[in-house]
Amino acid sequence: MAGLAAWRIFAVNPGSTSTKLALLNVAEGQVQVLKHSEFSHQASGTLDLALTERSELVKEQAKSWQPFAAIAARGGLIGPVPAGSYVVDEALIKASLAAPAAGHPANLGAPLALELSRIYGVPAYVVDPPSVDEMLPLSRVSGVPGVERRSLVHALNLRYVARKLAAELGQDFLQSTLIGAHLGGGSSTAIFHHGRMIDSSDALLGEGPFSPNRAGSVPVHGVLELLENYGLAKTQELLARHSGFLGLLGTQDLRELSGRLDEPEVKLVVKAYALSVTKALLALAAHARPQALFLTGGAVNFKPAVELIHEHLSWLVPLYLFPGEFEMEALALGVWRVLSGLEPARSYAA
Repeated sequence: MAGLAAWRIFAVNPGSTSTKLALLNVAEGQVQVLKHSEFSHQASGTLDLALTERSELVKEQAKSWQPFAAIAARGGLIGPVPAGSYVVDEALIKASLAAPAAGHPANLGAPLALELSRIYGVPAYVVDPPSVDEMLPLSRVSGVPGVERRSLVHALNLRYVARKLAAELGQDFLQSTLIGAHLGGGSSTAIFHHGRMIDSSDALLGEGPFSPNRAGSVPVHGVLELLENYGLAKTQELLARHSGFLGLLGTQDLRELSGRLDEPEVKLVVKAYALSVTKALLALAAHARPQALFLTGGAVNFKPAVELIHEHLSWLVPLYLFPGEFEMEALALGVWRVLSGLEPARSYAA
């Protein structure tokens, strides 16, 4: 990669209660964060209202940080797509703002990026949205007619860390097999085989580990009982927002739980969490034996659980830890690969 040009990239990452912005410089695959900021927001009732509230803040910050060569934005739930960097155009905007998937705040990334693109005359892209789906046909079969397994995963952070780990191990990402888990407010797992995410868990309402407030895998009979007792809307709310540590222990603050490990119930749930992560990782190893396993996300700082996961997996292959999230770096690198000619830009409509 030596000799490739350096590029300044403006990154936009909208979340449920904040918008993270960064100006990054990328040269020869190395990322330097030049500036960063974060704005907090109240939850808005509609995407249109949320977009209006965030737009002026983003434009004001971009004005003070120019020049930059491109905009990199977090992608939303735009339907199943291959991994890569997608040109922000009208087709992508329409998909981002369409119901029902557009309720996720990540769907604001493309509209915000398009505004900046038009103001500054530079290209805009979204990178590895959470609906990246490269699952094998084999991986989709659920055993229930008409119900397929789906891919809704922390693709941006997981793919970045998989690439990073392959490089640190001196391996070609496109020839490696790596299995990882993103552990944060939501949890998801994925296997990367020769650069492709051939299987993954559903971070929203599907399989996989539970998390601070989401349910993860749940016995079907229990879901049916919840539906009978509470109806569809309340059951969805319970599984997506009031389960996991919050539902079982009354808090989703893992720092608080670190100080309550002498309580038998807390100790039991932490052990169960570590086991749920372990089982999800091992299930993906049924595809192929990996060269390495990795954990990333904010919950990797929750040492009591991570130590248990490490104990469970010590017999298989080395486990590497990447605490925190690397979404801004991942956004910038994805666009840099396009600008440098290492990867083609993708079109959502194609």
